[in-house]
Formats: sequence, C-alpha cells, structure tokens
Amino acid sequence: MKRFFIKNYRALKGYWENYSSFRYSVYFVIVFGLLTFILSANIIPNQFRPELGKESPIEIRAEHDISVEDKAATEEARQKAEYSIPLTYTIDPRKTHQSLEQVHQVFDEVRGVLDQGIPGDRRIIVLRKAIPFPISEKTLLTLLNVSRAARSHIETESDDTLRKVMKKGVRENNVPQARIDIERMAKQFSDPGDYTDAITELAQEAIKPNEFPDWASRDKQAATIEKKFREEPITRRIEKGTVVVTKGEIISEEKMAILKDLGYFSSSPTNYTIAGMAILSLLLLGLTVFYLLHHHPDMFKQEKHLVLLAVILLLTLVTSKLLILVSGYLAPVAMASILIAILFDSRLALFATVILSLMVGLLTNEMRDIVVAFVGGCVSIFSVSRVSNRFQLTSASFLVAVANVVVILCFSLLVDESMSQFLDHALIGGINGLLCVILAIGILPFLEQFSGVTTPFRLMELADPNAPLLRNFLAECPGTYHHSIVVANLAENAAQAIKANSLLVRVGAYYHDIGKMRRPGFFIENQMGGENPHDKLNPTLSTLIVTAHTKDGLEMARAYKLPKEVQDIIVQHHGTRPVNYFYHQAVTKEGVDRVNKDDFRHEGPKPQSKEAAILMLADAAEAATRSLPKPTASKIEQTVNEVIRGSMLDGQLDECNLSFSELNILINTFIRLLTGMYHHRIEYPDMSKLSNVDKSGPKKGQVLRFGS
Repeated sequence: MKRFFIKNYRALKGYWENYSSFRYSVYFVIVFGLLTFILSANIIPNQFRPELGKESPIEIRAEHDISVEDKAATEEARQKAEYSIPLTYTIDPRKTHQSLEQVHQVFDEVRGVLDQGIPGDRRIIVLRKAIPFPISEKTLLTLLNVSRAARSHIETESDDTLRKVMKKGVRENNVPQARIDIERMAKQFSDPGDYTDAITELAQEAIKPNEFPDWASRDKQAATIEKKFREEPITRRIEKGTVVVTKGEIISEEKMAILKDLGYFSSSPTNYTIAGMAILSLLLLGLTVFYLLHHHPDMFKQEKHLVLLAVILLLTLVTSKLLILVSGYLAPVAMASILIAILFDSRLALFATVILSLMVGLLTNEMRDIVVAFVGGCVSIFSVSRVSNRFQLTSASFLVAVANVVVILCFSLLVDESMSQFLDHALIGGINGLLCVILAIGILPFLEQFSGVTTPFRLMELADPNAPLLRNFLAECPGTYHHSIVVANLAENAAQAIKANSLLVRVGAYYHDIGKMRRPGFFIENQMGGENPHDKLNPTLSTLIVTAHTKDGLEMARAYKLPKEVQDIIVQHHGTRPVNYFYHQAVTKEGVDRVNKDDFRHEGPKPQSKEAAILMLADAAEAATRSLPKPTASKIEQTVNEVIRGSMLDGQLDECNLSFSELNILINTFIRLLTGMYHHRIEYPDMSKLSNVDKSGPKKGQVLRFGS
C-alpha cells in the first residue's frame, strides 16, 4: 500500500511540474468548487433576508416550536446574582509584620542611644529623628529611664497587645476602634511600674490596617456567574404558528435572533439548488476563461497572475458574504475592481466587475445590490486609471461613495422609500466607498509581493530621486546619472508617442546603467577629463569590462529587489550590439581577418519588449548624437536614422513586437527631441574685442566692427 501511494504521488508530482495544462485544470476545479460552495451557502429560505432596523415587507410566523434566549431576563438574573456575591476580607500578614517591626525598632533605637552614651539633653532629639512614628516625650523618657528589665517588659507587652489586636484584622474604617481595644487591653496589666501609658501609645501609633477586600475572589465568582448565564441563558418558548414579525415592523436585535433560529440566516440548500448554483458557477467561470483566452492570452503564460486573479475574485465573494449580513450595499466589488485595474488593466477589471456584480445578486437576490455594485466598481476603475501614488487612491473612495448614493437615491425614488430609510441606505453606500478603498490599499502590497506584478505605485516609488539606489548612483557616477536622466526624458516621450508603458520606460532608463557603479572610472562620462584607463588595456579586455555593466546591473537590481520588468530592461538595453569603438581598435591593430566581431558584442539577450527596445534605441541615439562635434539638425537626423537602421540590420529588434509604423514614430520623436537638446547654438562674441567704439554710443549711420 505504501509503495502504491509513493508511486502515485511521484506520478502526480511529475504531471504537476511538467504539464501546465494539468495544473490549470486543478486550479479550475478548485475555483469551481469554492465558487459553488460560496454561492450555495447563501440560499435563503423564502427568498427573504431580514435586515436589522429595517421594516419587514412580510409577516413572519414560526414554522416550528423553538426556544429562544430571553436576553433581558438573562441579563437581569445575571446582575442580581452578581450583586448577591458577598464581599470577603483577607488579612495581609505583611502589614502585621511591618507594625511589629516598627515597635521593635523603637526599642532598638533607645538601646542604641543608651549604649552610645549620648548626653541626656540630646537623647530625645536623636530618638525623634530615628524612630518610625511620632511618640510623646513622656513615653520616650519612660523608655530611657526605666531599668533594662522593665524596658524589656514594656516591649514584650506592646508586641503582645499589638499582635492580638491585629490578629483579629483591622480594616481601614476600624482603626479608631482598634486603638480603643489596645487601650482597654493595656489597662488590664497590673505592673509595679505602671507602664500602661507607654504600652498603649506604642501599640496605638504602630497599628495600621491589615484586612482588605478580596476583589480577586469576587471577580472570579462574577466571571463564573457570567459564564454560567452565557452557556445556560434563560429561554422562552415560541410555539409553531406564533407571529414573530408583523408586516411593516422594524426588526430589532431580539427579532433578528429569533429569525436566525428559524433559519433565515442558515443555509440548507437542496440538491437542486446546489446543482443550479454549480451550473451558474460553471457558466460564469467558463465566461471568465473564455474572455482571458481571447483578450489576455499572455496571462496563461504567467501562472501566478492567474492564481492572483482567482484569489481576488474569491476573496471579494467571501468578504461580500460576510458584509451582506449587514446590508447588500456593503458588498466590496469596488475593492476587486481597484485591485485588478492596478495589478492588470482596466478592461479586465471591467469584466471582473460585471461577473462579481452578478454573483452579489445571487447572494442577495436584490437587483439594486447588483446595480450599486456594478456602478461603484466602474467608477472605481475610472478613478484609479490615472493615479500615480497610493495617497491619490483616497479620492476614489469619495467618487465611489457618491456613485453609490446616487444609485441608492434612484432606487429609493422607484420604491417610494421614506427619507429616513434613504438616509440609512445612503450612509451604508458611503461607507462602502471608503471601505473598498481602505481594503484595497491594505491588501495591495501583499498582492504585489506575492505576484511580482509591478504597479505604477511601485514604479513611482523607484522614480523618486531620493530612492537609496539612485542616491548612490548620483554620488558614484554623476556623469552616467546625468546621461540616464537625459535618456529617460527621451525614451519616455517616445514611449508615450507609441502608447507603450512610459512610466516603466522612465524608471528603466533611470536604472539601466547602475552596473557602471562597480567600475565608474572605466566609462568616459565619469572620467571628467582625467586619464582614460582603457588607453593601457587591449581592446578585448576593455570590451569585457564595458559589457559587464549589464550583468553587474542585474545583480545590483536583484540585491535591491527591483521589479522583474526593470531587471529585464537593465540586462536587455544593449541587446547583443557590438562595442564598435573597441572592435575598430582591434581591427586597426590586428586586421579584420584576425578579429571576430562576436567577441566584441554585449551578452544580451536582445530586447524582448517594446519598452526595452525603446530604451535601447534611445540610449544609442543619445550617445551617438552627444558625440557629434558640431551637431546640426541634418547631422542629428542622419545619426538617429543610422543608429536605428543599424540596430534593425543587426537583428536587435527581431524579438520585440515593434512595428515599422512605431519605428517611424520613434525616429521622428528622437530627432525632434535630440535636435532641441544638441543643435548648434550661436557662438556669442568676445566683448573684450570691441574697439573704436565711442563711449557715448554709436552715432547715426555708424557700423560697429569686431576685432582690430
């Protein structure tokens, strides 16, 4: 048996790892099962769902005998039982010990004063500072002047008297009575020296409360009583046929509890209802798969994205199932719309909004809930389409809330609801807008981390000049950093012109040369007119150093956890283009027949996306234009055309999906921007060479001449 399970486990594991179609089939079955369960568990008897504080549209009678909790009677009985708990007191032996220690301390101080031979006129002063409580001068003189045996007797009787009184317990409000008891007990002694007054005063001054209420015991008994009434509440019986809720009655918490016991919140679907929901689930899930196959086929190449979409849909349904117990208007469809619009795109978010709105309708059996969910979801998609940071998402909550209130107003007018009912529903609709955005903001970072999807918010955070890696880049490679900024502006405008992801292109341009931080001095833009280390190296070694910056950049990008799309741009932004400068040097030294051009190429790979291709062309065009000695508009145009034509002939654009029309747009954009940046400017004259000019200024008809 064990061998059988091991064999089948290995077979399943092999299928799972090697066949994506098998995995997708498993995902489909799991999602289908969960979807059917969620929808089926919310079939409500009599097609009616009571709402707290709302009028009941129908009269409801008990369909069977039930016993319900009488909350008022239970609470009254619990309070009565708690009030009857007797308050007990306990004696704290530490307080008794402290009082006795203080009495003995007085006698220790007296003996110390006598043993030290302190003069009689100072003994009282010393003792008053040393003893723990104030006593009269008479008692102090008595203790100082009596014999040792008498003093010991006084100490013993004081201790015995105090101990007996405190043994009975002294409460805070019984201290005066305890002092009276001490005085009475001291008078019973018949001493030859009559030391009653000294014994009384010492014991009275030392006494303190030592008996306190046992609150812990009382709290424990109260907790026991509360638990008992919680587990065994007082109930009352409702017989079958009894009217529980009349038509138009406002449903209270007590009536809600009774309705719950009657099954209006329970789920006991029949086989037919389960079958019906299974068919509906299969239909909706099949429509989703069909839509993805035709409009988002790339998602099936990214398994995590499919799992992420399923998680968002199921999470929204589960949350809706919980929130609609309060009101159907709280279904957080807009949350899913926001998440899908940000993580994927608006078209998929709109389709998901339609599907989720229909599912909410299946949960609540209310047309108005479907419309509110759909309109709120659509508004949320439009409101987040242009957000560039997380804080701007908060504006979406206001727009969704307003949309919800408008739809609720429409339905209130249709069914002639009262103003109070409309206000209640409008408040819930407003809360829904805020709740959806709060949930989306809270969940989004976790979904980003799980799926690896690069959102605009993450890209905007990376584009911040204060990002740690960019700060280091500027400090270590100022020339390359400036070049990256110029390339970013050039590439971003080009990406916008062909409707590519311009934000990704800009961020990719910022980071595409970070690998040069490993050896900044080997790149001309960072040498600041100093010595060029390549002058001492052979062209092959120089090529290895220069081409290594893409691999170094990829390592740094992974270390800083840059998004996968940015990492791809870093490693692809040179493709497999040759380093022509060092190739030319090698050919000059060794001859063209002895040099293999492939040895002077970047490792690649070639650009795999439009964004990587745009950056490669922008980088090459900017570098070539910047190296022109006297750039003119015609030279810049010729250079840009040569760069892009050379990249095409070299096969660098074979693996991206740029069209010829898009390449023409890129060329025109590059020429326009580079001409604006690098065109030849007027050389201003040296004003020191002005001569023969009258200080009063030129006369009428006089011509100014420069030079001698």
